Amino acid sequence: MWRAFLILVTISLTGCLTRRAADVMTVPRRVLEAGHWEKETATKPVRFDVVAADGVVISALELPADPAVPKLGTAYLFHGFGNTKEQMLPVAKRLTAAGFRCVAWDSRGHGKSGGERASYGMREVDDALRVIKASRKRDQRPQGKDVFWGYSMGAAVALQTLPRDSRAEAAVLLAPFADLSQIMRHHARQIYSGAMVPFLPWVRSDVRSAAGFDPKRIKPIESVHRTDARLLFIHGGRDGVIPPDQSAQLLSACAEGQGRRLLLPDLGHGDVMWSLPEPAYRTAVDFLMTKD
Repeated sequence: MWRAFLILVTISLTGCLTRRAADVMTVPRRVLEAGHWEKETATKPVRFDVVAADGVVISALELPADPAVPKLGTAYLFHGFGNTKEQMLPVAKRLTAAGFRCVAWDSRGHGKSGGERASYGMREVDDALRVIKASRKRDQRPQGKDVFWGYSMGAAVALQTLPRDSRAEAAVLLAPFADLSQIMRHHARQIYSGAMVPFLPWVRSDVRSAAGFDPKRIKPIESVHRTDARLLFIHGGRDGVIPPDQSAQLLSACAEGQGRRLLLPDLGHGDVMWSLPEPAYRTAVDFLMTKD
């Protein structure tokens, strides 16, 4: 009897733990008040909404290119898990000064967009394509090329979007991952000291049940083979969230001359977004400005 009771308790606790892990992975901390980014960057973005395939409203913004420089095209900015479109404004300010019109949006479940959970590209790719389509209709002076800039989850979504958007010529991808299953295993080993590894199939099951997608199907590395866009991967050598070997895998999947990788040994995961050194910033912007 006691043995049966302990088994039931263990199953119950395991179920709670795996459901919690699934929630941590797919339910972002929603930030609604992000107006201070406009003040800090001295920008005045124009806002617009796009309706996703399932009716979720995606909140977007755009900044025009600096009229004092030749217009190069449009840069689409993909934020990371738990972030907002306004947090991409420092990047947008750099790119508009270089001649790019910039468009950013709150990924579903983030900021002022609808939805509750992230799916790391399963739904976000179509959302991005709808934002891009709406953005092109709004562009009064369509010219130049389209480029992407993505961070972390956003870098993975950007990679998966590239094969579906033939007009995108180049992408800067900060702290990208190649395979979501590998990241889940990494976290199970590092954060839970390996104790969660045997329960990863249950976590996957809970993600499928709660968020409607299978983490095993999120493999941005497969998208590298299906795009001709030039790719610049930037990764911190001390990244404990997405290990640097992930961008190394992505680079190895690139065709000859397609990809470059910038490894910054002293930076962590967030540093490549919030504290990117000036030389790396210049390299990234120049990479997008360069013609094929």
